[in-house]
Amino acid sequence: MDTKFCRDCGDYRPVAEFSKNARSRDGLAFYCREHSAERSLRSREARRTKPRVRRMPPEETTVPEGHKWCGDCGETKPLSEFVKTRATKSGIGSYCLPCHAVRCRANAERRGGYRTYHLSRRYGITADEADHLLRLQDGLCAICRAAPPSHVDHDHATGAVRQLLCFNCNGGLGQFKDNPVALRAAAAYVERHRGDRDESSRPPVTPARVPRRRAQWRQFGMCRYGFSSLHELEPGF
Repeated sequence: MDTKFCRDCGDYRPVAEFSKNARSRDGLAFYCREHSAERSLRSREARRTKPRVRRMPPEETTVPEGHKWCGDCGETKPLSEFVKTRATKSGIGSYCLPCHAVRCRANAERRGGYRTYHLSRRYGITADEADHLLRLQDGLCAICRAAPPSHVDHDHATGAVRQLLCFNCNGGLGQFKDNPVALRAAAAYVERHRGDRDESSRPPVTPARVPRRRAQWRQFGMCRYGFSSLHELEPGF
């Protein structure tokens, strides 16, 4: 890997411009050094101007046994209405389920939305990086160049993201287990049995049929693997 995508730059940068980060999948920081420094400065300024406030229940509030006070809504609720977590000794989170959901949505939006969360968790890329790859491929599958991509193709041995593929091409690679010898043999087999058939008689390559569920995902601007619809990314496409 010679380059890495920086979301703040909106493009790929040499890996030498990224700091080390043992917590990330590739061992590198999420942003280049320049933008990491800018983000750290803004974070320090925010902590300086808005110090962290420890939320405690008001003195007049009585918390019965088996209940807990939520610092966001200010209500005392049964422990069953709080999230469970390993981060605390009690195993109970600090906020009730509705308030926890609101905080999760806000945190996800600050980090680029749920789409970025799922892409980064599964493939180590952000939604901006997936959109950038889609634009580089002109909105088409990297193999057949005919159908819109709907899958992030990655090396199953290293986890490195390669490019974006359509349903058929991604499934074909999977069936051949990414074996280049088998793929070349299959291509030779097709060429050998095609003979001198007129090219004009060959059936045209058509986009893969979109199942109903995937069509519903695209209706809301997403598909199962985190892509925005092409019409949403490229209004004139």
